[in-house]
Amino acid sequence: MAPGKDNMSESVSVLTQRQLNKFVREYNIPLDLNPVLPSKDEIIYPFRQGKFPLYTRVCNFANYRVPFSRFLIRVLQFFRVHISQVNPFGLGRVNHFEISCRALDQKPDLNVFRYFYEFITAGDWYTFAHRKGIPPPSSDERSSLKNWKDNFLWLDDRCLLEDMRWRFKDQTMSFDLGEDFVFNQELARSLIEHNSPIRPLHEHFLLLGRVCFQWSQGDRVWPVIRRKRDRTIMSLLDALKVPIFDIFDFDLEDQGEGEVPLKKQVAPSAQEIRPVLPQDAPEHTAAEITSSPPQGALDQSAAETTSFPLSSKGAAGSSVSQAGKKSILDDVDSDPEVRSLDEALRHRPSSASLKSKGIDHEVKQQTLVRKRKTESLQIRSSDALSMPRKLP
Repeated sequence: MAPGKDNMSESVSVLTQRQLNKFVREYNIPLDLNPVLPSKDEIIYPFRQGKFPLYTRVCNFANYRVPFSRFLIRVLQFFRVHISQVNPFGLGRVNHFEISCRALDQKPDLNVFRYFYEFITAGDWYTFAHRKGIPPPSSDERSSLKNWKDNFLWLDDRCLLEDMRWRFKDQTMSFDLGEDFVFNQELARSLIEHNSPIRPLHEHFLLLGRVCFQWSQGDRVWPVIRRKRDRTIMSLLDALKVPIFDIFDFDLEDQGEGEVPLKKQVAPSAQEIRPVLPQDAPEHTAAEITSSPPQGALDQSAAETTSFPLSSKGAAGSSVSQAGKKSILDDVDSDPEVRSLDEALRHRPSSASLKSKGIDHEVKQQTLVRKRKTESLQIRSSDALSMPRKLP
């Protein structure tokens, strides 16, 4: 395989059947999406009919799972790019943004994401890059990743939108922020304040951040992140910022009576998987059939009929009531609408805190080093956020 970023047409999968089987088991790939190996000479585009190529690094580096999150699909839909065309670094930034928003008890917001990131080409692929001059919501990203282009499998494309299309190089890249661009500055400030590193995350993080929707432990078991030192339960927000996961125990707790099962709480954030239609089914049948989750997935239809706020666990492991709080379920329809292509073209171009949390000395020192490196980027809640400069 040729080196560099311009070798999509030369990249073929080197996965073996044994590696594929292990990957499917480890990442709970729904079997009814029929994961299969590409042949030795198949490149990722053009696709097999009804299939799409899934890079293994989407799961084991970028932290996404199948079914995908609705926010990820929304981002791809807005920029009119296929998931197979975005490199793992770009997908990892979408994932980190999504989980960070949920750690703040906020819905991921497309316009805030666009404030922080711009959509650019990366050779034959695409990615999302930090906007220059804007304080980033993430840190400590890897700049290289070996052998990601030649490890992919075929999956049924029913877990994607029907209108997800391949982006060609002659299509517009005009997604600059217009003069009338509006975004949630409060959320943006909070993301900057709680800046955390991008890295592969344990399944507990993904479940609590609602980018993983399959849970083998059953309906009544809750994932809990504890600090080994004193067995204190860590919030998702605090746990994301800790530089060393070795200080954690990834624990399980039974949910209390009356609590909404975890699966039902996270289900509305999942992109639905379209059903398999009989080959001889009338054309109108597709609109009448309700999509069902894959084997082992969540009971999404039941969850979407009721609004459930996520409960949180107190230090003693008891459930803390969320009564009176606004539900933070991912109601994507309330986000800014995905604009049509024609419309898009018109918009051209602290240590004391750590001590109070009881984090040990070694972790504290590493965190302080990171704080000093990013000190110039910190903002006060009263400061207005600067807008990205337009390219000449």
